[in-house]
Amino acid sequence: MSYGRLIYHNKSSTYFGARVVFPLVQATTKRNVSLTQVVGVNGSYINDNLNYTDITQQITFIVERPIFYKDWFTWGMDFGDWLTCKDKFVKYEPFYFDHFRGWHWEAYVSESPTVTPQSSNIANVTMSLACKPFLIDDESIKYQPVSTLPIYNPTQYNSLPLFHIVGNGDFTMTVNGLDYQFKDTDDELFIDSEKCLVYKSLTERRTSRAILPNHEYPQLIPGKNTISLSGNYSKFEYQPRWRRAIV
Repeated sequence: MSYGRLIYHNKSSTYFGARVVFPLVQATTKRNVSLTQVVGVNGSYINDNLNYTDITQQITFIVERPIFYKDWFTWGMDFGDWLTCKDKFVKYEPFYFDHFRGWHWEAYVSESPTVTPQSSNIANVTMSLACKPFLIDDESIKYQPVSTLPIYNPTQYNSLPLFHIVGNGDFTMTVNGLDYQFKDTDDELFIDSEKCLVYKSLTERRTSRAILPNHEYPQLIPGKNTISLSGNYSKFEYQPRWRRAIV
């Protein structure tokens, strides 16, 4: 058995004296497949939407309470405040675990921490994360210029990139031979394949100005991809968001 750190909002669990027990009891995802029986046919009709269920990952900490906490009650309140925000809507956010080495969960706290003191300064703490079924590459959520050279997806899964364009007027973005058209851009535009949104900001939607082939957002396939943009722009960048399934 060894220990690790959970990092969230740029703060480590070790600030609270909490170390994650490792190895984890690794939760796994399931393929979202439904079966429909057909009379007179051997087997069933398989409905497979090529997606996966969320997972519930339990995390156990060994905690040595820092001396600046007078008791477990005040420690527990601060630990809970770090992990959850009671007056904001729940959303998926990055949770980093150092043993994953370059990958992270996108998750939220589904079960709040439970503190079980073992002595005056030692406790066991358990909590659960509801995680998307894919781990995300740490470096691939940072914006980078879109290369004129082929871009290679190093994983075996299609990625759902986030594109960012700064410019005005009409644009055509070509991804792997498919043209995505965006009309009347006013200063800035985001094309978010994961959220299936086109927007200037999250309160200024521009989806009605987009023409998408087959009404589908761009994906980056495993291996070689080509991306280009035509129009009057000063910046064209993206987050590739490489991912791997939690299996």
